[in-house]
Amino acid sequence: MSTEPDSEPEPEIEQSDTEHTAPSDDESEHGESTTDNHPESKTDTPNGDSAEKASPVDDVPDEPPTSFRAAIRASRLKTVLSPLRALVDEARVRITEDGLTVRAVDSANVAMDDLELGAAAFESFEASPGTLGLDLDRLADPVGLASKNDLIQLYLDPESGKLIVLVDGLRYSLACLDATTIRAEPTLPEFDLPATVNVNREALQRGVKAADLVADHIRIRMEDGGEALVVKAEGDTDTVTLELDGDDIDIVTAGDASALFSLDYLKKLVRTIPKGTTVTIDLGESFPLILSYALAEGEGTITRMLAPRIET
Repeated sequence: MSTEPDSEPEPEIEQSDTEHTAPSDDESEHGESTTDNHPESKTDTPNGDSAEKASPVDDVPDEPPTSFRAAIRASRLKTVLSPLRALVDEARVRITEDGLTVRAVDSANVAMDDLELGAAAFESFEASPGTLGLDLDRLADPVGLASKNDLIQLYLDPESGKLIVLVDGLRYSLACLDATTIRAEPTLPEFDLPATVNVNREALQRGVKAADLVADHIRIRMEDGGEALVVKAEGDTDTVTLELDGDDIDIVTAGDASALFSLDYLKKLVRTIPKGTTVTIDLGESFPLILSYALAEGEGTITRMLAPRIET
């Protein structure tokens, strides 16, 4: 594969002022690094005015909760861990009485996840507000031993400060991390983008696989009033174009939009979306790509943002 010579590196996702320096996933439950080999340009979120989204974690203390006890089906917990581990290996898990939230950006500041999982996604959930610093790869180890219908019990041991994971007779004690040593959550901007479509995950995956045949980057575009979302990749000698229309997509807003993205990153995002999921895509002119979809039968949501390549 070849990188197009007229493309500059991706801009970084904007970070909060309290950032700490800190230390990825296919269809399986084991992570892989997502760091791009290209140096990153130091820019704010590209092109245009955006409001900052109020964060549900703003009032949650960095200290661990005084109590936390929950039970959840293994299939649901795996669909939460899989996308997060595609980007990071450690995260701050903000917990309230209403559920938990995780917002994390990859080490190159190119991709970000904003995940919320309501208490109703759990079979049982009791907690006080607080933050758990977790090594997601180590948490995935005992979770990966569970069958999809197994009930996983989680509770914070107040004496040891460890997260206890119980599944099918197995007891796993997971040492928690100091949340303040983990990279702080980035600012999540809100954009008013001109194009919005709902796409089946399998159709989106088909476009990504097609692009991967010829190039390292992928262009996604739509025309004002158009009836298709166009995926295009250009290599040194070959070109692939795929139009997603008809039964593949549901167009909410058809506006002029076009941006170029790292295929390596997009592959990691798309393949950790559960099969059969309907994904909402928001797209603009050289703005970040925003993918959002429901988790846990609608009891959770995740918004995934990917910065575009800067073209000259």
